[in-house]
Amino acid sequence: AVQILDEPEYRYRGMHLDVGRHFFSTDFIKKYIDIIALHNLNTFHWHLTDDQGWRIEIKKYPKLTEIGSKRKESLLNDGPGKFDGKPYGGFYTQEEVKDIIEYAAERYITVIPEIDLPGHINSALAAYPDLGCTGGPYEVATTYGVHKEVLCVGNEQSLRFAKDVLSEIIELFSSHYIHVGGDECPRDRWQQCPKCQALIHNNGWKDTKEHKAEDKLQSYFMTEVERFVNSKGRQIIGWDEILEGDVSKTAIVMSWRGKTGGIKGAKRGNEVVMVPNDYAYFDYYQSKDVDKEPFSIGGFVDVAKVYSLNPTEGLTAEEGKKIIGVQANLWAEYITTFSHAQYMLLPRMAALAEVAWTPQEAREYSNFLNRAKLLTQRYEALGYNFAKHILQ
Repeated sequence: AVQILDEPEYRYRGMHLDVGRHFFSTDFIKKYIDIIALHNLNTFHWHLTDDQGWRIEIKKYPKLTEIGSKRKESLLNDGPGKFDGKPYGGFYTQEEVKDIIEYAAERYITVIPEIDLPGHINSALAAYPDLGCTGGPYEVATTYGVHKEVLCVGNEQSLRFAKDVLSEIIELFSSHYIHVGGDECPRDRWQQCPKCQALIHNNGWKDTKEHKAEDKLQSYFMTEVERFVNSKGRQIIGWDEILEGDVSKTAIVMSWRGKTGGIKGAKRGNEVVMVPNDYAYFDYYQSKDVDKEPFSIGGFVDVAKVYSLNPTEGLTAEEGKKIIGVQANLWAEYITTFSHAQYMLLPRMAALAEVAWTPQEAREYSNFLNRAKLLTQRYEALGYNFAKHILQ
């Protein structure tokens, strides 16, 4: 007889999926969760809203799905500026969401929802133009990247909208963490908006060496959102841009622009999930011979790079305790099928799983590689489409 003592290095072991850029069926989502479970990860980060589509039913704001879930066309993958000319859309009903949450729970996976605020919001503005600084007209975005249309923070209605939406999200999802985005929010509209400028003036916010007065609008908005989420007994996660203001130390920082934001967050006392794009963005190419790879957004992250992630690098032992986990992101600008998604996930997810489970000093890439090659036999048996670079 033997006794095995084993526990993961990190309590948060996550995998993300963007359904805003491309919508995926509930069957797809369940198969995605199966892959997460196979790798002993325990968190599914569901990116439900973006400029290109609002993907979850909110009963108080029916136009979010009636209008915000549909765009007039999509970019093609064969070059910049080419569109398919076909209307595109889709969303999940609250009943479908409940079913997926239950499916995940049966596999010991927590589903964390993300409603991206106050940027990446074109889909909501198309449905409710009064929430924007200009009043519109707006349309659901057909191009990717960062869009300058954002919520009008100077309009009290915008904060009410955010709280109403998050109320329904909190009612639906049992996760302690609620992701509220906070990333890539340009200040252009706020600089020109009378309501936003009035809020800045009334609060006496001024430009400093580090920040423009408009940056205070973002920190004010996120602080209000956090207070609301906390009042419901939950805790917010935000992308590392939330550190650009006075976010509280109870907010979880998700470090995506490299490790810098995570290091800064841990040093100031925030808990951190490390998701550095140069190690953990699975929409990046995994081979430098890109002509033989599916079209991707760019970048390069192979299995070895994922495996080399040291989540606590640059921190003292005490600061390192603030790193609660790791995650990889699958953004779907150019991913439309489950087969393509599988190819981008596997076997990179195996490397992520080992980073999440195994202490840094116990990891050895050559040892992992032998076991990963055996794991690909299981992928074969399950009929998964996986990248075969490590077998070459």
